[in-house]
Amino acid sequence: MKKYFSVFTLTLKEYFAYRLNFLIWRLRVFIGFLVPFFLWLTVIRKAKNFTGYEEQSIVSYFFFSHLLSYFILGTRTVDIAGQIQNGEIINLLLKPISFFDYYFFRDLADKILNLLLSFFEVFLFFKIFSIPFPQVNLQFLPLFFLFLTLGIFLSFYLNLLISFLGFWSAEVWAPRFIFFILISTISGNFFPLDLLPKKLFSLIILTPFPYLFFLPVKMISSPQTLINKIDFNFLFFMGSFWLTTFFFLARFFWQKGLKSFSFWGR
Repeated sequence: MKKYFSVFTLTLKEYFAYRLNFLIWRLRVFIGFLVPFFLWLTVIRKAKNFTGYEEQSIVSYFFFSHLLSYFILGTRTVDIAGQIQNGEIINLLLKPISFFDYYFFRDLADKILNLLLSFFEVFLFFKIFSIPFPQVNLQFLPLFFLFLTLGIFLSFYLNLLISFLGFWSAEVWAPRFIFFILISTISGNFFPLDLLPKKLFSLIILTPFPYLFFLPVKMISSPQTLINKIDFNFLFFMGSFWLTTFFFLARFFWQKGLKSFSFWGR
């Protein structure tokens, strides 16, 4: 365990070595929070009650949305494809550590740092604009942690799968870009998915994307609007199904990729 703690701390030190780049990145993330926040706040204030959402519930959703977005979706696995193509991955393969655990702890460092900065950003923002802080629904806290865990591991294995394309193709940016677009639109990043028509919502909930982001945020912000729309046992079943699927797919393509991988000069 000590070696993975070292991986964790070294990853944090990398961010502090390139502080300006990281601060610019955080500024972009914060602007990405402000745009949908003010857009939906304006809509709710005009409509008063928009498909079950009131001002406090939409504020709560985007408050926790900003806190959790890069805690769940943040990743360092984007480095893997480049390491495969330039041969640097061999350095990792020769070390007495698990490749999957190594990148999980790198991801964990990234997630915790992003969570702390996100909390600082929204705390200042809410204080400056005198917006009341949302209340946590303690009744649904166990479900929140359950779906948060599902979201973190789903994000990890999905990102690994995309990076493993580097074993067979030099063009990994295109599928990653498509993945980013899908996450932005149907994971609940820009708007709560239960605002959609019921049939469309029921269709999207069958995909893995709501389990990455929408459900963890929903369980801690305003789960009441979801209770009458879908069975929580079904949500847990589908989330577990997708996690199991991507876990085995990631392991399969990792082994397949290693067999086809070759590099000279190291």
